Amino acid sequence: MRPARRRSRGQSLVELAVLLPVMVILFMGAWTAADLVADNNTAIQATQEGARYAAELGDGSSMGTGVTVNQVDTAIVEQMLPVLHSQFTNAVINEIDIYQPEGSGNDCTFTTSSCPPDNGAYVTGDPVDQWPISGTTIGTPLQLTYTLALRDQIHPFESELGVRVRFTYTSPTMQVFTQTDFQYTVVRLAPEE
Repeated sequence: MRPARRRSRGQSLVELAVLLPVMVILFMGAWTAADLVADNNTAIQATQEGARYAAELGDGSSMGTGVTVNQVDTAIVEQMLPVLHSQFTNAVINEIDIYQPEGSGNDCTFTTSSCPPDNGAYVTGDPVDQWPISGTTIGTPLQLTYTLALRDQIHPFESELGVRVRFTYTSPTMQVFTQTDFQYTVVRLAPEE
């Protein structure tokens, strides 16, 4: 009887030794996936906040006369940064873009088929303002081609506007897992009252 028990205990230890690393890797993977989903949700929340504020500002006329693209864009980015910095757990913001979505500005009234598809496409060559972010500092824009004149607010032909955040996520459990990702929100600029 005794030799069979020893063999059984030995077999259990071998099984534990094989299974434990697999269980640890699965646990760390689940933790990483949940953390990445949380940071993506934070990025979506920030772009929604920025896009909502961008829709309020429109062409900047609500801020007064002589307002520049820099002033309007900086206000939008500053609206987003507190959300990102307070809730990002393992991600670093690389860039915030304010852009005119592909196909926008074509006199879409939502009653015709002239509206662009709701895919928020951001294509090279589209009007875009690219703002690099380093920590809590807004850098010098890499590109400023989305002029205030393109942010039309004449009802019913209001322009669409997109806000995108690009960030790099690094897993807290598996440092080798790093991923650059982005989230965006596209809104239709609110008509002036």
